[in-house]
Amino acid sequence: MTDHPGWYPPGQVCYPPELPTYLKNVCDLKPVVGVPSDAEVMGIHSVMHAANRVSGVPGMHDTGFFMRLADHLFGVQMAKYRNRYSLITFPSDATYTPPALPSHVTVTLEPVSGAPSDEQIVRVQEAVRAYQHFNSVPLMFDPLVNMNLSQHLFDIQMARYMRAASEVLPPAPVTMARRESTTRVTTRAPDTVDEQIVSTNNAGTGARAAEMQQISQLAPGIDVRELMEKSNQLTERFNQIMERSNELMERYTEPTDQSNSPTLTERFNQVLERFTRILEPMHKPAESDLLAERFNQLLDRFNQLTEQSNLPAQKANELSERANQVAERANQIAEQAQKPVERLGDVLKNVNKVLVGIQHAVIRNNKGNTTSAVDCLVNEKGETPGISRSTGFGDFKYFAEYDGINENRLRVTIGGVSATLYIPNSRLGEFLHFYDVGQDLYEGETHTLREGMKEIGRMRLADYLSCQLG
Repeated sequence: MTDHPGWYPPGQVCYPPELPTYLKNVCDLKPVVGVPSDAEVMGIHSVMHAANRVSGVPGMHDTGFFMRLADHLFGVQMAKYRNRYSLITFPSDATYTPPALPSHVTVTLEPVSGAPSDEQIVRVQEAVRAYQHFNSVPLMFDPLVNMNLSQHLFDIQMARYMRAASEVLPPAPVTMARRESTTRVTTRAPDTVDEQIVSTNNAGTGARAAEMQQISQLAPGIDVRELMEKSNQLTERFNQIMERSNELMERYTEPTDQSNSPTLTERFNQVLERFTRILEPMHKPAESDLLAERFNQLLDRFNQLTEQSNLPAQKANELSERANQVAERANQIAEQAQKPVERLGDVLKNVNKVLVGIQHAVIRNNKGNTTSAVDCLVNEKGETPGISRSTGFGDFKYFAEYDGINENRLRVTIGGVSATLYIPNSRLGEFLHFYDVGQDLYEGETHTLREGMKEIGRMRLADYLSCQLG
């Protein structure tokens, strides 16, 4: 979607909150005048990430400041949204294109047309959460991608809000006015009260009421009620004829002896003659087109019946035998093809393990790794701990903040230096299953460690992480 430069008021100003000294060193935010630039928005994101990192330090978390900073980010994102989409004639039909994501983010995003679904919003939220996990690894984190991804989430949420706002039901007085209008029409034409009540109370019959009015204008001398009764009778007779044609088709497809039964041509002539007698007393010009259309439908139906009856029964039997032979051959081919597919699955598993090893090697070779690098290691499914259901979306950074006690310590080696991680015993089984290194230590779908296996499980997880990052 192209921008519309010059539409957003050039004098519109978004003021940031007053920053503490330590955050000014990250980016000294200035008032945003007019349409925000990418650099200005990226600066706000960098300040928010820095503030989040120090929020765990006692005395450094200011809820009021976080609220004002979030309001400022909302304001600039709204400014970019208005500048980009507000001149669209039908905003609900706009297409919201996500930014291109790097290969180490496993979530796949597609363009969103109109209001997004729940699944599309959840997928974008997962992509934002997954990409921000790499914030501590500079080689794997691009502030521009993070800014565009956050703006994309804002845009589709605004699209959903605009769609919901446009679907508000009309107020009750409108319905009352319509009822009063209907009552006045009914009083003004007392001779057609019954017909108007029927056309008003029965949903889907508005076209029939309009048709009745047009017939009355073309032929004022026609009794509307009599005309409707004859039309209904004609419809019933036509339905009977259609049912009869279905019976004829079923009879001609059955392999029975029909030497004594009338031929198809004779039956068609009988039905045609009967239909002609029905049409004779009807000379209303307003109904001629409708009757002709229904007669054509009946004629097409009998043509289909004639074509189907021309197929010999012997030819149908030959086709059936041939189909059985093809089905048997297909089953044989499917059984033979199953074995190569199984072997291909084993090869793909090996390739997947090699790719996981390459990703771990890339992180291990990065100089200056900290404990945050542990949360960047993927499993064989390409997931990191923070975005996996197997771990309950938990990671070691979370455990360090909320479960950092001595009994939860996990000694690992990162870049040749000893480091301390934290993980509670209740989550050990989940992470052993996540990295597929402790199948013999846990049991059940909850991956609960067996009795007496906690220390062994802690040592095995530490050895695995040290091997990948040491």
